[in-house]
Amino acid sequence: MSSSPANSPNVTVLQSRALVGLFTKIRDKDTSSADFVFYSKRLMRLLAEEALASLPSNQCTVTTPTDAPYHGTLSVAETNPDNVCAVSIVRAGDSLLESVREIAPGMRVGKILIQRNEGSAEKEAVHHYTKLPKDIGKMDVVLCDPMLATGGSSCTALKILVDEYAVDPARIIFANVICCPEGLERLAKEFPDVKIVTCFVDERLNESKFIVPGLGDYGDRFFNTV
Repeated sequence: MSSSPANSPNVTVLQSRALVGLFTKIRDKDTSSADFVFYSKRLMRLLAEEALASLPSNQCTVTTPTDAPYHGTLSVAETNPDNVCAVSIVRAGDSLLESVREIAPGMRVGKILIQRNEGSAEKEAVHHYTKLPKDIGKMDVVLCDPMLATGGSSCTALKILVDEYAVDPARIIFANVICCPEGLERLAKEFPDVKIVTCFVDERLNESKFIVPGLGDYGDRFFNTV
């Protein structure tokens, strides 16, 4: 690669001094499931705020308690939540979906069940189930999945959204906690208009297609099925 895919203008890497401590806890293999949930929820709240702030917004003016005007902006998640759909890639994506809905409970919700074929060396994605609003093609979409590894699951979900439901790729924000250069490169090639908001870009994939240094299987650790 001539340049890192993380440097793409469509990739936003979250900047916060809180991230180092939060990642230290959730990356630690000795962290209990309860603590993993506690610290990952704190991290995902930061991620969800950044992802929703990346949605289209409009300028607005409010009046403060001192009767002074304040000129700000509100995203479509605040002004028209019925026109935004948060789509979870089940199962791990449900954890991030919770954080998104805590901020914007009026948003529409969709589910796509995709699982990696763990019996295959390539760990290809297998699609099992989809439930989306019928008019999602007219909405802004926040795709939720904590991990972007090979890009198999996310590209499968994106193909469903774009090809089957006519969602404009430029109106999709893919939020994830951790990604790697291989996954970013694949998304940039197959869906260059999709915006990615992530907390961290790790080094690489290992031979088992896990992110390194990573944090293991996010869904197993969050839902205590290790």
